[in-house]
Amino acid sequence: MTKEQKQYRLLIKSDLRIVERYWNSGDKADRLQAAYHMQQAIEKTIKLKAYMQGIEDIWGHDIKALINYCRKKGYDIKVPKLIEKNAHIYSQWEADCRYYPLKVVRRTSIYAAYRTVVEWLESIEEAED
Repeated sequence: MTKEQKQYRLLIKSDLRIVERYWNSGDKADRLQAAYHMQQAIEKTIKLKAYMQGIEDIWGHDIKALINYCRKKGYDIKVPKLIEKNAHIYSQWEADCRYYPLKVVRRTSIYAAYRTVVEWLESIEEAED
């Protein structure tokens, strides 16, 4: 992993710390921010996996499109089943949770994505050791 990729991984971990702190908050605004940062962590993890395999021109926020782009380029970035299954939902969190205060996001959905991405990120780190 390059120095830049390691720094990018730190951004992902920062998003995850925000999710960890606020996913179960009694304040709906906090939970919406947790969902937004969860989407960001998913997006950035996909991009990190792509960068590590030499894909430099990956762009966008749509989780399914990012996954498909990697596959089109011939790379399997080993996306967890939960992330792929709920890609459309997570992609909606990118804008909906910042601009639409009536958006409803279940705590359990945020937490399930959180646990999955933490494990996925750990698998990247273990592969680097």
